[in-house]
Amino acid sequence: MKRLLSMLMAGILCVGMLATMTGCGTKDNTPVVATIDGEDVHSSELAAYIVYNLMYYENSFGMDVQSMASDEIFGSIKEGCLNQAKQYRAIKKLAENEGVSLSKDSKKELKENLDNNRQQLGSQTGTFTRWLKYKVKGDEDPFVTYLNSYGYTEKLYESNNETMQLMYDIIDKYYDQGDITKQFQNTYLHAKSILIKDVDDNGNELTGDALTAAQNKAQSILDQVKADPSKFDDLWKENNADTAQSKNGYYFTEGDMVDEYYQAVAKMEEGAINDQLVYYKGYGWFIIEKLKLEDSALTDTSAYLKNSGNGDESTIKSAIGQQMVQDKLDGIIEDMKVETTDEYDKITAYNVNTYLPFNADAFVSNGSGSAGSAVGSAG
Repeated sequence: MKRLLSMLMAGILCVGMLATMTGCGTKDNTPVVATIDGEDVHSSELAAYIVYNLMYYENSFGMDVQSMASDEIFGSIKEGCLNQAKQYRAIKKLAENEGVSLSKDSKKELKENLDNNRQQLGSQTGTFTRWLKYKVKGDEDPFVTYLNSYGYTEKLYESNNETMQLMYDIIDKYYDQGDITKQFQNTYLHAKSILIKDVDDNGNELTGDALTAAQNKAQSILDQVKADPSKFDDLWKENNADTAQSKNGYYFTEGDMVDEYYQAVAKMEEGAINDQLVYYKGYGWFIIEKLKLEDSALTDTSAYLKNSGNGDESTIKSAIGQQMVQDKLDGIIEDMKVETTDEYDKITAYNVNTYLPFNADAFVSNGSGSAGSAVGSAG
């Protein structure tokens, strides 16, 4: 149970940062469930985060919604969503501290993104009507219906995007000031390597003569490269078994690669070849050349190691910037004063839908305390 709760809490923060950044102070008539530094958090905001997260865990991990309705698990989800509300307000506070506001270009980009999303997510073609979970009576705007299906109003959705853009504008400031480039130069490494595998094409471990032959091959390549470093690229083309590696090698920081690889490169001088083979069981032997850090890699999506290659647009700049922002947010959040109301305690998985500012089907419709008989609900 503790492991599951830890996963849920981590997932809430991840979803909050990547998918549901929201603005603060959305005005409505739903009950106040908490105050953060004296600012009201209405049930419409908290309920939207809860519904979104419940659907996220159901759709992404196949979690049973009934099991998430238990007091312990739902309580953790609700607490995590309140932490999201703190995070969003901290972003606005940080922007204020940094003197950052949305630029004209940012506002233009936000409008373009909204128009594109309205067109794409508002489409009534394909499977839209089959997976839609919540419906708003009399609503003829499919985009609004789509947002409502995840607990959101259009106003809250637009505010989400503004806060996300505000965080990117803070990152841009850190980049323009040179803070991100300095962190990159202090913490990142750049290397290219030839991998000789210790497994066969089916992933089975090599043994006996086959294992010895692979190791001897790796040593032979290392000896050739040490004798004539100019041969590295040709030998890389002929022998490298790491098909994910581009001709530019990898940019990485501690934790991105297996530690044996990272430590070997960290000890090398720029342009050097490792003195001895670097071995990691299940991968094989590495012949490594340490390369120069190029600042251009900061904004090159192909240089970011954690991109999957399926349309990802993350960069090293954004990764470093987000960590720098989060470090500052943690300090702001630590000093926040948070108080919950009695209404906060009344929200359950069975009645959370009634705390939304529109009519929505119950997420968990059976069991005691159903939405239809919810006490103290927004409805």
